[in-house]
Amino acid sequence: METLWFIIISVLLTVYVVLDGFDFGAGIIYLFIAKNDIERRTVLNAIGPVWDGNEVWLIAAGGTLFFAFPVVFSSGFSGFYLALIMMLWLLMIRGLAMELRSHIKNSLWRSFWDAGLAFSSSVMALVLGAALGNLIRGVPLNAEGCFFVPFWTDFKIGSNPGILDWYTITVGLFAFALLAVHGANYIAVKTGGELQLRARNISKKLVWIVVTLSVVVPFLTYSVRHDMFRNFNANPAGYLIPVVSLSALIAMVYFRYRNSDTYAFISSSLFITASLLTAVFTIYPNLLISTTDSSFSLTVFNSAASSYGLSVGLIWFTIGITLAVSYTVFMYRSFKGKVIVSEEDEGY
Repeated sequence: METLWFIIISVLLTVYVVLDGFDFGAGIIYLFIAKNDIERRTVLNAIGPVWDGNEVWLIAAGGTLFFAFPVVFSSGFSGFYLALIMMLWLLMIRGLAMELRSHIKNSLWRSFWDAGLAFSSSVMALVLGAALGNLIRGVPLNAEGCFFVPFWTDFKIGSNPGILDWYTITVGLFAFALLAVHGANYIAVKTGGELQLRARNISKKLVWIVVTLSVVVPFLTYSVRHDMFRNFNANPAGYLIPVVSLSALIAMVYFRYRNSDTYAFISSSLFITASLLTAVFTIYPNLLISTTDSSFSLTVFNSAASSYGLSVGLIWFTIGITLAVSYTVFMYRSFKGKVIVSEEDEGY
């Protein structure tokens, strides 16, 4: 039962990164591909109807973590307090930029919120990557399951690291480039004309950074976690996950250069999914790895709620996730197709 809930949380977080990831990616490239107000409103209308719905999956993941693994929830939220507050502000700035931009028809006002959207999206992508790097590298948990990490210490891997070091920064840059490509692929699907061409071009340029870092990051991960192949060797079927990731990466490059926007977007979604699942498979059964003493690590077995609670919770989770999936499908079906914006249109 504990492993099942670990899988559920991993899936929820993966869905969040895939869906809200293209929102952040669109924000990263926003100022580079949209050259005038019409084009910027087109980009905003491409992500505007879905961005807040995408965040539902983050809330669902956080709530599920609180229910299934309360010890990890309390330890992680206190230890990563600074980073989580930063994430909260970035999400608020992104939301405010989307909603307030067109309230006043003033170029300075709109430019201010445009910059806010680009800034919050860019930093959020880096933060998400750094967060994944911290989970893989580990945190300085003590015997009571408590820890605190500052933003940085000496940028080295050790028993008392900061949130940022050479490894987590590299993973953050990887996430930044990948989400930028993911967002560009989405904008290419949803728009046409010059805006679509610019989105395609920026995706073609950045995809090679993704390819390069896709080779570099696994080697760096091995230098941080020498046991990264433990679960794969114990369960050889797990090697199918990185194989799928590699295949999706190749497909992403192939379809991007064939200007097959929909398939390029599907490929980037699959690559993100397989990459995250590879990381999850690597760290299992750990949820928070201790850099001070491996016996202090919080796992799915020593931090889970009671078996009875997990069993009953599965019933209510099934009802809730059915509603969430139904809403998500309805939302995307309602706003499918190309986005076309004119001067007379209201909003964003």
